Amino acid sequence: MRKLLALVVLAGGVAFAADGSAIFKSKGCASCHQPSADTVGPSLKKIAKAYAGKEDQLVKFLKGQSNPVVWPNKFPIMKAQLTMVKSLPDDQLKALAKFITSHK
Repeated sequence: MRKLLALVVLAGGVAFAADGSAIFKSKGCASCHQPSADTVGPSLKKIAKAYAGKEDQLVKFLKGQSNPVVWPNKFPIMKAQLTMVKSLPDDQLKALAKFITSHK
């Protein structure tokens, strides 16, 4: 019985763990943000450099609580997309920020 309970708890933890890469893909972020190349939006590398050591600021931006640091003149394009992201739970926003800032 203990083994079964441990397995259920472990499997549940894995199923609900926030995956920044999966969130990035599922929310359509990759259509505008590429790993190394600027396209419609800045590259993940450029964003990671701007938010290096400041993941909490990136989370605030993703929540709609701060101004953009990278390409503020293109923010109107991002604003519509941001409405889908800002309501995510904190653990998912942190995972997304961690994924983005990992592109050094």
